Amino acid sequence: MAKDQAILRDFIYLDWERLRSFAAQLFQGIPDIKTAGQSHETEAKGQLEGNALWLLKGQVGADYRFFRTENETRSLHHHVYSIVEEKLLENKSVLFIDNEFDFTNWTKDFFRDGQFVLAKGMIRFMDYEWVSMMLEALPEMYRTLIHMESIGLKASLATPQELAAKRKEREERLKELKGLKLDQVTTLFRQLYGDIVRIKVVPDKRYKDKLLVGTGLPENFHDTAASISQKYGYEVDAKWVVFGQINTSAVSEEPMPIPIGNEMEDFFEQVALMVSQVNRMATAMTFPSVSFTPISIYREC
Repeated sequence: MAKDQAILRDFIYLDWERLRSFAAQLFQGIPDIKTAGQSHETEAKGQLEGNALWLLKGQVGADYRFFRTENETRSLHHHVYSIVEEKLLENKSVLFIDNEFDFTNWTKDFFRDGQFVLAKGMIRFMDYEWVSMMLEALPEMYRTLIHMESIGLKASLATPQELAAKRKEREERLKELKGLKLDQVTTLFRQLYGDIVRIKVVPDKRYKDKLLVGTGLPENFHDTAASISQKYGYEVDAKWVVFGQINTSAVSEEPMPIPIGNEMEDFFEQVALMVSQVNRMATAMTFPSVSFTPISIYREC
């Protein structure tokens, strides 16, 4: 691609609030769509008019760069993302990971907390709220399938013995579904994962154990994770680009209480740490999986 040719991005996910913060720091405020991160006026003095989307109209003497306006649009969010990514790449502040990455470097010491990462590879979305709803609906869906299958068998003039055998098979399957106690499973899903969407990025399928694992918020998706799964399946292997930040911590696997001398609060802290450990056992990843915070997911057009 020519250097002066703009990259067209079709966004699937964008964490605008996090991006907004980075843009304000990189450009001393949110860039105006016309200036695209070049020169900025520092204060909005008087009643300012026109098409400058980021000016805080009517705020005399107020620094407009740090205010939200009602004119913010999704297309403007995309524009700001583009110049933020370009600026970070220009500053050599981004780690790039794809199938050409040297995976001998994939060690705990290689990654830094807060490090920006741009990854390409296979992506899997796990929307546990959608999975929970499907599990709850599964018995009724199966009953509907049984009914449709019965109509088909009758239309095919099956013998009474064949109809009886099929009926018995269906009843056994339905009994197995009920025995799974799906209502309890879905309750556990919701308690552990809430409405988050788990995002897994595998840069190279030859090293499936070396992946980035993040948590996305449903409101940041431009399309629902369920809809994406219906279009692509659970695995999207279309070289989509994922931009985010690495999460690492030097905290021990079993954090020790830090008492303050207040017996009640110290006791509550111990209980909270115990609950946290149980939750981590159910939801946390371990190396060589690497935790990251997704900021954007897009496909290049």
